[in-house]
Amino acid sequence: MLILLSMDDDQPLVDRNRHIRKKRLRDLSHKIYKVQLRMHNRKAKRDIPRLQAQLHALHKAYNETMRGNMQDMPKRVAPPKLCPVCGGRIGKGYHICKPGQWRR
Repeated sequence: MLILLSMDDDQPLVDRNRHIRKKRLRDLSHKIYKVQLRMHNRKAKRDIPRLQAQLHALHKAYNETMRGNMQDMPKRVAPPKLCPVCGGRIGKGYHICKPGQWRR
């Protein structure tokens, strides 16, 4: 009798953003509920198109978050600012060009 043990390779990867996704879903569902309540208010009859658009956007964000399409924004390093006179880097605060640093 031959018993084959197979490793489950098709298990989902660990979701690093699970806690962020759960918070975002909670916040979005709360906002959806509030907009739905606002739509049922008598005074909101004139704002129905705006509220429907807002509700549609919230549902779309909720569905994208549920599907896991959250993308982390890549951090881009800003290029250093250069002084047009001396060509040196400009940091925070004031920049004073000294005569010895000027471009020739």
